Amino acid sequence: MPEGLTGSLTQLPVADILTMLCAGGQSGRLELAEGSEHGEVFLRGGMVVHAITGARSGEAAIGEILRWKSGVFRFQPQVMTTSVTIDKPVERLVADGLREASARDAVLRVIPSGDAVPRLSVEAPDGPVTLHPHEWQILARIDGRATVAELAAAMRCDEFALMEMLVPLAISGLIRLDVPARLATARITAPAAFFQSLTTAVAAAMGPLAEIIIDDCLDSLGATRETLARQAASTLVERIAGEIRDSEQRVRFQQTMLQVLRSQAA
Repeated sequence: MPEGLTGSLTQLPVADILTMLCAGGQSGRLELAEGSEHGEVFLRGGMVVHAITGARSGEAAIGEILRWKSGVFRFQPQVMTTSVTIDKPVERLVADGLREASARDAVLRVIPSGDAVPRLSVEAPDGPVTLHPHEWQILARIDGRATVAELAAAMRCDEFALMEMLVPLAISGLIRLDVPARLATARITAPAAFFQSLTTAVAAAMGPLAEIIIDDCLDSLGATRETLARQAASTLVERIAGEIRDSEQRVRFQQTMLQVLRSQAA
């Protein structure tokens, strides 16, 4: 396995990367970044032993990382960890992770954010409804003001677990979910420091036309330096990497920008 193997998740999905590394008996650290998110997966002798992303670790982290469809990755051989949070063959790990990712996406299609405010529906359901005890407890707490995140905190339960329990209530028509204007968050754009690092990296790989290359790639994404969403930063990096013809320069550029994306997500 080449030192510092780097690539794009749009060209090589996470599941394929893990399968390939395990089949080769690799040991080391796989670093991944998608937008403002980043994660690490550690392998030992062809087995995945630990993973972390945000507040998640172990199989939960793998399930989250498997949802990433764009971004960049880098594998560093022999970078080890003493943590062991996973003890499962890669085939089962990937299969279970993909199922979890699919289930998580299904929940997020109904309740896209913890900022959503559940409200009791004023219209009666079409037919009879049977409530489980935990669903009755949830309905009793809904006041039309508290967000999903606030309800989860008050009930001392995991935010996403509450979102899962709210889904059948929303599908049955017992509740609806709103994100009022007072809770709408501003669109977070890529910071100026990102573009400074990007310009330096592009100039090192492609010369003095760096500014023009960046602006052309931004234009192809329908964005500008002022409007590019932070979660789209990795997509811009991939687009620019595709313009670098020299393979060594391209790998060096991807490695540099992966570190930039990770540091800005921290």
